[in-house]
Amino acid sequence: MKWRIAATCAIGTSHIKNDKPCQDSVRVRLVQTPNGPVIISAVSDGAGSAAHSEIGSRAAVTTATNLIENFLEAGGLVRSIDRDAALNWLAQIQTAISTLASEGGASTREFACTLLVAVIAAEDAVFFQVGDGAMVVREEGDEGWSYVFWPQHGEYINSTNFITASNAAEVLEFDAVSRRIREFSAFSDGIESLVLHYGTKTVHDPFFNNMIAPVRQAPNEGLDDELSQSLLNYLTSERVCARTDDDKSLVLATRYEPGAPSADAAS
Repeated sequence: MKWRIAATCAIGTSHIKNDKPCQDSVRVRLVQTPNGPVIISAVSDGAGSAAHSEIGSRAAVTTATNLIENFLEAGGLVRSIDRDAALNWLAQIQTAISTLASEGGASTREFACTLLVAVIAAEDAVFFQVGDGAMVVREEGDEGWSYVFWPQHGEYINSTNFITASNAAEVLEFDAVSRRIREFSAFSDGIESLVLHYGTKTVHDPFFNNMIAPVRQAPNEGLDDELSQSLLNYLTSERVCARTDDDKSLVLATRYEPGAPSADAAS
């Protein structure tokens, strides 16, 4: 079963107005293993108050995906990944960011960022997260989408946890499942209010049903550049920017074959 993927991140209008860079980063890798393809997704949102958070978020997604890709290419199995392995990877990501901070003569706090990671194989998946944003999935036979972890917010909606903080290992959320996940999405907090119902703590199914439909029709396996560009155009459209001025990241991935009936199509 092949993965078809679209992914991008878009600068928010508030950052354009204040001449700041996009502080979100996204990286998706598709690794071919003897047991079938495995998708690795990493999304990171740099803290708005940190001077170099765009560098921190980029280092976070690059280091995370490289570590996991190396693990899989060395014969590691997704079902063998446990919380200790995730914490070990988190420590290595923190070291990479600390090295960048040291080289630049800055504090690691200036590289503060969140991190959401998913590793999904045919029958098993692992997720871990520090901070806000969320990952949502649709399992085989399900008609609706469900979240993996609810976004980590503090006392205020715009406060959260960062992987550069001393308590990152304590607040890291981890989950491993042995189920067939057919569709997956990850996003930063920039679009949280568009796709999650805070009051009912549920996922806005119509958003993901509409957004995943063209991805299912992608002709080839892997990351589709044309669809990713269309996704960027959507995230920077007036329609979306009228509702959020923050940076926005979005990953959409499906294992439905083009033309195959899906749960929502059949319902």
